[in-house]
Amino acid sequence: MRTQVSFTNISNCKDIVQCAFSLNDFEIEVYKGTLAHGPIRADDLADKMGRDRSTVYRALQRLLTCGMCYRETRSLRKGGYYHVYMSISKEELRKKLISCVEEWNMRMQKALSHFDEDI
Repeated sequence: MRTQVSFTNISNCKDIVQCAFSLNDFEIEVYKGTLAHGPIRADDLADKMGRDRSTVYRALQRLLTCGMCYRETRSLRKGGYYHVYMSISKEELRKKLISCVEEWNMRMQKALSHFDEDI
């Protein structure tokens, strides 16, 4: 079951990230891991975090979906390929969050403008 931070329980920036992108604590740790280690394969990150590769891979997929990380495909010399994952910078994340908060505020203001009609 996914634990989600409610906007009423937000007390720090981590809570904002979790609420805005519906992430859990582990997914935030994976973001921090890719930020700290630069381009890294999912299995290498899993080893560094002491977690199962499939667990880390699922977290990376969530981060890809919400735009907090991206992946590049790299070729092997003998044929084949692999993916490396990288986080967006903290500054890019801050900008995304500001945009999310501003968009949320506009939607709430619009909804409130119809208060008398809706309630």
